[in-house]
Amino acid sequence: MNTTQITIKGNTIRAALQQALQLKAEELGITGTMQSNKNNTVTLITSGTRDNLERYIDWCASAAREHGVEIAETRDLAFKAFYRFS
Repeated sequence: MNTTQITIKGNTIRAALQQALQLKAEELGITGTMQSNKNNTVTLITSGTRDNLERYIDWCASAAREHGVEIAETRDLAFKAFYRFS
């Protein structure tokens, strides 16, 4: 299992994108957290298998573009266990 931080940035990160991010994570068996920040970013801390995390990051990049925002950064973190995605 691996843990990755994904930061998405843009002027307006809509609730519809945040909901889609959560649903896709659950579909892929990814657990973690999502936090909206005051600097127009959303930070996701995600844990799962390397393959599923790579699929999720690719999907996030595509979904972000569709919503007019972008992935600003991804980085690997020390593994952290989560029970679900919230």
